Amino acid sequence: MMRPGELRKILRAEPFEPLRIDLSDGRSVLVRHPDQAFVAERHLLVGLAKLERCRPLATPRNGDRVVKDWMIINLVQITGIEPERDANGRNRTKGERK
Repeated sequence: MMRPGELRKILRAEPFEPLRIDLSDGRSVLVRHPDQAFVAERHLLVGLAKLERCRPLATPRNGDRVVKDWMIINLVQITGIEPERDANGRNRTKGERK
């Protein structure tokens, strides 16, 4: 299980790099800005750019704080966390985001 402190440390890393959170049901969520995710003792709350049933699951672009929906993820569902990669397989940085 992902520990809350470990997840909080990843989300607060400086400089923040957008990351993809993989879930046990095969879905993944793109977190573009750390202010769009809130870590609780057993859950991660993520603000989504679109309704949860839409794909891809992602937070709003450019750190926009207005979200359309929330997704509550039990920390035991997190199977991995990876940096967001561009079409060439490179990590995206703030200057490269589309």
